[in-house]
Order: sequence, then C-alpha cells, then structure tokens
Amino acid sequence: MRVVFLQDHLRNGGTENQTLHLAEELAQIGYDTHIIVFRRGGVLDAKAQDSKTQIHFLRQGPLKVDWFAPGLKRLLASLAPDAVIPMGRIANCHAGRLTKASRDYKLISTFRTGKSIPALYRTALQKSDHLITNSNEALRRLNTTYSINRPEDSTVIYNGCILKNSSSQIFNQLPSEATLKELNDETSSIHNSDRRSVNLLSVCMFRPEKKQIRLLRLCGALKTSTPWHLTLAGDGPERTACQAEAKRLGITDQTSFPGLLADPSQLYAESHIALHASDSESLPNFLVEAQMAGLPVVAYDTGGVGETFVDQKSGYLIKHGDEATFLEKLTLLIDSDDLRHQMSVTARDHAHTHFTPETQIHAYQSLIERLCS
Repeated sequence: MRVVFLQDHLRNGGTENQTLHLAEELAQIGYDTHIIVFRRGGVLDAKAQDSKTQIHFLRQGPLKVDWFAPGLKRLLASLAPDAVIPMGRIANCHAGRLTKASRDYKLISTFRTGKSIPALYRTALQKSDHLITNSNEALRRLNTTYSINRPEDSTVIYNGCILKNSSSQIFNQLPSEATLKELNDETSSIHNSDRRSVNLLSVCMFRPEKKQIRLLRLCGALKTSTPWHLTLAGDGPERTACQAEAKRLGITDQTSFPGLLADPSQLYAESHIALHASDSESLPNFLVEAQMAGLPVVAYDTGGVGETFVDQKSGYLIKHGDEATFLEKLTLLIDSDDLRHQMSVTARDHAHTHFTPETQIHAYQSLIERLCS
C-alpha cells in the first residue's frame, strides 16, 4: 500500500509532527509512505529525512512560500499512490484542486484546525473520497458552520500522543497513585527552591490565537499561599510580547520561557498542572500530552479542548472568558496536593484509553485499507 501525505512546510507545529508520526508509523507496519513538502527550510526537515518515509521537496526555486506547489500533480502521477492525505490548511486547499482532476488514488481530506477555512479547503472537504477530523467538535463545526455533512464518508480519529522518552516512565506506562504522588513530590522544587512550589505549564507555539499573554495575566492575578511557577515553552511571533508582559506584571521570577524544545517530556515530568487559554483550537496536542503525563488541566472550552480530558475528574473545563472561575479552579488545584494526585490518576487512565499512538495508527490503517480495497 502506497500512501502520500501532503504538507506545505515542516514547521514544528502539532500538525507537522503528526504528519511525520503517521507516515513513520505506517511505514513501520509495511506501507510505502511518502511526504511531499512544498517548501524547504522547516524545523523538522532533518527529522523527516532521517525517517523511514521518503521525503520529496518541490522545486520552488527562489520563490519560498507555503502555498506554491509546482509540479505537485506530476509528482503524484509518478508516485502512483493508493491514497493521498493532505495535512493542514494549505495542503487541503491544493487537495480542493485535486478533486477536480481525474485520479486513480483515494483522496482523504483532513480537518484539524479551529481557524476559518477558505473556499478551496471547503471543496476538498466536500468532494474528497473521505474526510478525517481529529475531534467530534470539529465534525460538528463542519456541519454547523460550513454545511458539510457527510456521515457515511467521515471519520473522527483522535491525535495519538507522539511524545516519547524511553528513559522516563512519564509516557510509557500507567503508574499507581502512589508512584504519581512520589513523582510530584520529587519534582516540586524544580523551578523554585521551596519544595511546595507548584509548577504550571503551557507548551504551544506563540501565535496570537494561543493567548499565552492571557495565561500570564491570569497567573498574575492569583491569590494563593502556595508558591507557583509558570513555564511557557515554545517559540513564535508573540513570545517577545509575553516576556515583556511578564516583566510588566512583576512575575519574571515566577515565569520561564525555555523556547522551542526538541523533546519537552522532562518538562512535563517536572510540572504539576497544564494550562490552556486559547481562542481557537481543534484538538490540542499539548493537552493530550499533558494528560498522558498525569497533569490535571485547567482550560477554556474552545474547539475540541473538552475532548482531551474529563471535566471535573482530570481537569476543569472553563467557559471561554470566565476568568473568575478559571482562577478559582486553578487556585483549588494549586492548594490541594491530594486533588492533583487524584486527577493525575484519572488523566493517565483517560489518555491511555483514548490517545495512544497504537489506537490512532490502527484507525488510519483500517480506514485506508477499507477505502482502497
């Protein structure tokens, strides 16, 4: 079975990492997998070329833009795939064009964004052979916002937790409640000399819609006797503004900006609570990883956020914009070791039930073989 993924640019976002993961895992089970990348120069280029997947960079010449895909149809014809899966907004726009041409492969469009989508993207979602979303909320939004309703030709496949660290038990096994308590006790002093410090975490690209600056303002308003430390990992255009805001709020000693981490698994191990206050989402990989690491979540109810954890049991889902409740639940978790430990167990159990890579790959394999048989 030959499967081709389309990706405009291998930046280090959730979609790009999922593309590499899916292609690599399908190759491991015997598929002939390829990724066509429109533009060179992405953070993940080297990682992609070290994988078992064959990488094809289109020849853009001096014009280096995400949307330019010269020779895409010709390359697809030479590869003769059984299935083509566009990943991301730009790739799915090109898939909209591909639906209008004769082809011998199955075209499987994907919807993994909380942003609005252009007309060509909608064409791909309407006229592809099948469509995949990574949350039930995204499937509902396609129907309510874009009048795209294909109950027989659509599938929800959750993102698998692709962050692994073989030297750590954070992602590899489901520990007991006692083990979780021991891990929390051992790591509680990582960011603060006081062992009672509670470490708060967000791992996201610094884009306007992610609203890390909102997290800084929320944490700056905390009134709790327990010391806390907030780590905002990632990079992007909003990072400098967030650093300036931390200084303005007078919380620079309680905040860290470690930048873009190739492997943030140790950071998860050193943290206690995951925070998310984005304006738009589909299914955030950060919260999936946080649950796998046993981190309770406090997050605004946006997009598919509510499908990543169990409200009231492994975290708190807050109405978007309700700052008072966000602060109330965050303070409750900061001040209660027992509540955090209890939610950690539920978080791990939920993540291992719904977000293992094996579950995700099996779903993709079953779908591809059913469509191409």
